[in-house]
Amino acid sequence: MKNYKNTNTIEDTIAKFLNDQTNENFADLIDKLINTKVVVLDRGLEGDIKKLSEDAITPLVITDSEKKNYIPIFTNDSHIGGELTKLKKVEHIFKDLCNDSVITNDYIEGYVLNPFTHGLKLPKEVIKIVVKYKEEQ
Repeated sequence: MKNYKNTNTIEDTIAKFLNDQTNENFADLIDKLINTKVVVLDRGLEGDIKKLSEDAITPLVITDSEKKNYIPIFTNDSHIGGELTKLKKVEHIFKDLCNDSVITNDYIEGYVLNPFTHGLKLPKEVIKIVVKYKEEQ
């Protein structure tokens, strides 16, 4: 079993949380993720979630087995595969993606972090925590 005691990368922190979903590991995950650069894939389309960020991108949206829509975000290019590598990649600090346009959007349930490798869903409740953190800063 891997020793997660001294995790240095976001991938280690994600794996630690997925392995042991305690409140402490969740807090560590959010603490590490808040200032991490993540990649969003831009479909280049017009739509009601066009203003996800200052760059006004239209992010790729994926649907899970429960028919809920999530915006995939990636901690690095190694987590993006197949045809998706052809889409435009836009880097953002995670906390900058957490805003009211995602929270109030009825079409989007939240983000999914590294959907093809980790598949960690970050629902609106998590986004609200990050927004609150940003307001307190």
